[in-house]
Amino acid sequence: MEAVMKIKFMRSEGRVRSALVLLSGMLLLGCGGIIHAATAPFGVPVRVSIKFILNGSGNRPASGSINTDAEVTAQFTRSSQIFSRFVSEIRLHEVEILDVSGASGFYNNDASEASRDAIRNAAIANPSTYFWRSSSVNIYITGSGASAIADFPPNNNVVIMCQGSYDTTMAHELGHILNLLHTHETCCGGGDDCSDTLVDDDAWNSKDQISNNAYGLTYANCSVGQKFNVDMTYSNLMSYHDPDNRSMISPCQMDRQSTQVWDDRNYFLSKLPIYIQAGYGGAQAGSFTQPYATVQGAINAGVLNNRVMVLKSGTHGNPSSTISTRTDLVTRRGTTVIQEKPPEFQLPYNLEESTNRPVREAILRVQASDKNKDAAAALAALLEAEKAATGREKHAMQLELAQRLRDANRPEEAQQWFQKVADGTEQSGLRKHALRRSDSMKELVLQRKQKTNSVAPETPPRDK
Repeated sequence: MEAVMKIKFMRSEGRVRSALVLLSGMLLLGCGGIIHAATAPFGVPVRVSIKFILNGSGNRPASGSINTDAEVTAQFTRSSQIFSRFVSEIRLHEVEILDVSGASGFYNNDASEASRDAIRNAAIANPSTYFWRSSSVNIYITGSGASAIADFPPNNNVVIMCQGSYDTTMAHELGHILNLLHTHETCCGGGDDCSDTLVDDDAWNSKDQISNNAYGLTYANCSVGQKFNVDMTYSNLMSYHDPDNRSMISPCQMDRQSTQVWDDRNYFLSKLPIYIQAGYGGAQAGSFTQPYATVQGAINAGVLNNRVMVLKSGTHGNPSSTISTRTDLVTRRGTTVIQEKPPEFQLPYNLEESTNRPVREAILRVQASDKNKDAAAALAALLEAEKAATGREKHAMQLELAQRLRDANRPEEAQQWFQKVADGTEQSGLRKHALRRSDSMKELVLQRKQKTNSVAPETPPRDK
């Protein structure tokens, strides 16, 4: 009986995991991945170059959702986790985080098509100033309070992110780069071109509205399968619902992404994929739509060296030849508006221009400390700004303090500042935003205490 390698997909705690046994002995894939064939991340990495547009004084905004390297890295990590959650081959490769001087005219640009196109045109015209990369997706971060905007293929080379971005905005906008539409496009006649997402509307704010429209039932009365379909839409990466936590990607959406990364393989991929689908009977080129039918076929074609062999789900015949090349192995399972959902609250982010002089001067010290990588001095200046600030400027400072303390691994202090924001704001969206983060900090503090207690040494018996 012919030896086979079997790919089994198991669902556990709402997440899909893959287990693979390759009998040739040349490649080993366990729960945590394999030995990488290159320095780029495991899988099929999309290169991303991230740039902050500085103001006229050469500073980043001192407050906001994505104004520090730590916040950029957190979004980047979250994005890769989202893409990998449903056994997608796609990952992200952070090429760099840079500061763009000499472009302060775009510092306050919002997330509009006109702003996006103006920044892209200026960057292409002057690539050395803007660090424009023709071999990466270029993300430019401004000081505006808007959210974000990207562009679709074939112009999928730029994303504009602003300080009103959500925790999953980078992943959402890169979804557009990979040719994913909003789930709520289905409400407008055009659809999102995926039959496995239900009809959606960005004005809906509950799962009941989606389930009632799809099944005539409240979410609680839906079957397990119906609930999964509702969840797939409500919690979809490309929806406007719960934008800090959306993370699901449907099989159809994964297929659209895989098709697009192959089309753009010579543009923004750090490692090139070779797709294999057991039993495929059409023309075979290694692309997602024209995969090889067998691993042996890919070996015979000589296309695996320094590539990523992407196996679609199924049972694959064990190759008769050994794989001796440097090869990673991973398994996988029209016109539209693409602007991100507007922020749920409004805060000032250009406080270096505050009319409150003590706030303005303290923020300038924050920006100088950030430039010098002096986190302690920046925190001290933020505390001074918070004491002097009033109204929404005060809330902006409190939120920034909470975020920086969180990223400095000081969750107890971060929780207190998030709570101050929630207690003091009149904006319901900001209150909800701050309370969610306050709760997450409380949970982290509790987990640490439990871990400490679990390893605490027993008190030795006293001598009698």
